[in-house]
Amino acid sequence: MEHSWREIVTVIFYRTQFEKELGDDIVHRIANALIVEPLRTYTAEEEYAALREGLTISAPLPTVVEMKQSPGELYQFLYRIVDQMDALRPWTDPEYVQLSSDWLPAFAGAQPIARIALSMNNIEGRLARRFDRDDSGAVSLVLRLRSGAVIGFFSPYWESSDDPMVASGNPDHDPMGALRELTSTGRLGWESIFVLDSEDARCSPLATRYETTPIQATFRGEHLVDNSVWGKTQVQYLDYNERQRFRLHGYDGLLHTVGGDLFDTTSAQTLWTPQGGRAIFAMDQDGNLYSAPFHILGKFHHSSFLAGAPAAGAGEIAARDGKVIMISDHSTHYQPTRKFTRQVLDSLRRQGAAIDDNQVEYHSAV
Repeated sequence: MEHSWREIVTVIFYRTQFEKELGDDIVHRIANALIVEPLRTYTAEEEYAALREGLTISAPLPTVVEMKQSPGELYQFLYRIVDQMDALRPWTDPEYVQLSSDWLPAFAGAQPIARIALSMNNIEGRLARRFDRDDSGAVSLVLRLRSGAVIGFFSPYWESSDDPMVASGNPDHDPMGALRELTSTGRLGWESIFVLDSEDARCSPLATRYETTPIQATFRGEHLVDNSVWGKTQVQYLDYNERQRFRLHGYDGLLHTVGGDLFDTTSAQTLWTPQGGRAIFAMDQDGNLYSAPFHILGKFHHSSFLAGAPAAGAGEIAARDGKVIMISDHSTHYQPTRKFTRQVLDSLRRQGAAIDDNQVEYHSAV
């Protein structure tokens, strides 16, 4: 218990070390995070039990992270987290849990099902889980998804790349179903997952990186207080985690929201289509599409999705029950030329969406 207490409390302190006051909002955020994204290979119940037992015996507080509060305040903070975890019962099972290296024998002889064209650091950041490393330098990450499917990420595997290989740890589960479930979490997208359907798996291509175009100079600084672009308002710029709730995922020939629902713009509006039926979107260099059903003058624009960074495409999109009906390049912030809109079409088609060239509405003359 002592090790678990020290490890869990250290992470809690690390996440709150710069907070002047440990208010109820922080207590709720930490308690919810422990339930939704348990640390390492712990379950939420194991985290709860370690915290509860440590508090019962007044276990020493770890000192790795320097906190501003007194020991008494910190113990009280931890008590409130445990009480909040209780208040949030019954807990929803997390989207996935990390399994220990004891599961590695389950992958003996398993065939690779996909190649991930991302670095290990990138995957660790997106999944909020760390790879295990053995003495030989091999790394692995084993996850059990909510459905019970077990998948493993392994590297090195490819002859000339450190891209992790993905394999299934339980053959009774559909490998493609496991990949769909993984992408439905919004942490990994199909643009970086290459399913291995060729005879020589090592011939699988790498992900496409698209060309980007910057926002127009007149909009720079629009997210700052008292900016000269919008006057009394400022445009919301999303960070990586915030933009994930607007991300679209293509599979089975249809577009889905991060929650797995079919993407539909029937009730969406843009500043150019106030009558409804269209939504704004922006695409990053990796082909990830982000879309919102609202478009608010001086507060939320195409630039919001990528926090003002260059985009590989931007405009309006119309969809019904996951099927793309129309794509436009209408974006005052980016004013993309046609080659950028063709990149959007390429990304959509790579994700299985059926869209013809005649479904594109161009505003750019070139």
